[in-house]
Amino acid sequence: MKRVTSFFPLLIVALLAMASFWLQYVVSNENRTGLGGDRHDPDAIVHDFSITRFDTTGQKRSSLQAERLTHFPDTDSSDLLAPKITFLNKDGRTTTFVSETAVANNRDRTVLMLGKVRGHTPASGGQTEQTLLSDELEVLVDDEIGRTRQPVTFLQGASRLDGIGAEWNNITGQLRLQSHVRATIRRQPGQ
Repeated sequence: MKRVTSFFPLLIVALLAMASFWLQYVVSNENRTGLGGDRHDPDAIVHDFSITRFDTTGQKRSSLQAERLTHFPDTDSSDLLAPKITFLNKDGRTTTFVSETAVANNRDRTVLMLGKVRGHTPASGGQTEQTLLSDELEVLVDDEIGRTRQPVTFLQGASRLDGIGAEWNNITGQLRLQSHVRATIRRQPGQ
């Protein structure tokens, strides 16, 4: 009997060692067995989300707001509900992009805006109001560029441009339409 009780601690240690090896095997093979590697589950949901970026001098450069942000760790992307991206231009004007939904990709720093996309720069300092309308717009956040391959309408004052595919550079203020361009240019009062 004394011999059996002396092996009891050794038996417990052996069981713990086997359990540790089994647990390590399960965790290391989790991706291959489908126990989590292929899942697209959110790890965070934030309501009334807002983030602001500043330049090196501490001046506000841009902001991103949304009614709801749902982050997915497997793709490092976020689904946004009612997103709003605002860029502050060097001349003090703001350019704002809004849409129904969006997908923000943290890896390549883009936001794909979907559904009733509207880009807007108000009139200021002799510059006329500008509005961009489309169903889809990819915003390159670091470069402050909005681009699409979808049909687009651009309004500047009373003038209108329609086309398929566009790139709007917020820094330079230039718009480049890619194809099927149709323009209606109207003089502004006082021109």
